[in-house]
Amino acid sequence: MHSQSFTTALLLVSTAASVASQSLPGLMDALKASGASKFADFIQSDPDLLQLYLSDQVKTVFAPCDLAPEPTFDNETLTDRDLNTPKGRAGGLQSSSETTSLGITSRTRPGGLISTNEQSPLLNNQPQKVVADTRSPNETSPIRRWISSSGVRRRANETAPPSLLRIASGLGNIANVIKGDIPYDGGVIQLMDSYFTMPQSLSSTSEATGQTAFSNQLSESNMTSKLDTTPLVTVFLPSNAAFASSNSSIPASQLVTDHLVTGTVSYLPDLQDGMVLTTQKGETLVVSVRGGRYYVNGGLITQANLILENGVAHVVDKVLKPNPATKVPGAAAANSVSLAGLFGLASYVGMMVLA
Repeated sequence: MHSQSFTTALLLVSTAASVASQSLPGLMDALKASGASKFADFIQSDPDLLQLYLSDQVKTVFAPCDLAPEPTFDNETLTDRDLNTPKGRAGGLQSSSETTSLGITSRTRPGGLISTNEQSPLLNNQPQKVVADTRSPNETSPIRRWISSSGVRRRANETAPPSLLRIASGLGNIANVIKGDIPYDGGVIQLMDSYFTMPQSLSSTSEATGQTAFSNQLSESNMTSKLDTTPLVTVFLPSNAAFASSNSSIPASQLVTDHLVTGTVSYLPDLQDGMVLTTQKGETLVVSVRGGRYYVNGGLITQANLILENGVAHVVDKVLKPNPATKVPGAAAANSVSLAGLFGLASYVGMMVLA
């Protein structure tokens, strides 16, 4: 009797779940109902993008709302229809194979990594990342941290919707989630106020973000091309003010390598108090976290998560002097520990709760 009742209960639960799934709208209908009709048109304009978004490879769609400026794609013809074109890459960057949860992510400090469907050759063909930033205002730099340079255009008397979550992409630009966890029959939609910015090279990023002193050091060292194409790098960019106050006479090539970690990509959520990072020359940089602020060998990270084609850069407020290559007792492991599985864990926890 008990066995029969249990079997009946399982059938009812299975039927209810099936009906719930069938009652959810398809992706295009959900996008249009959520105020992202232009993004639906963007996807449908390219057969390869449409195939990607309707596949099991997409569980989260980061959909720019209809007020978001539309991206431009240079040197692309109508015959360039594959995911390696600028349009295809941008479409891949706006989606993830992970099911995200706004509620869980927004409570995780200082944020987490999201693996996108944009594959980067300079990351050894691993997924390009965007970074959720959940730090409070007093823990972040007031410069370029709140609204992307390509953010929503609004009339003077119009109030921007509140940001539910800030997500950093190329150039450290921020796109804001303005409505989250919108279900559709293949996953969830996070409605954004802008497109993510495509990651660029280290030299282009340092120029575009105003770190011209470091860019000049790159050029003087004749290392621009090499560092732009070296896979898996973490770079700490001293600000122009840091260079101006340092009066450093170190040769350009040494100064650049003093701020370069190769073989690992350490986004801000990867950095831990006491972590030791090894520079290209084999010397060390030690991370410390105080009051929610992140320091590297005493230099404050003033702008984090400038996503690069081949890694990540962080702006620091001093020219760093690495420590000699000696082991630091009790220091954390130097390898970057990716939190890209954060949302997969969130999905698992959610299923356990529902069970």
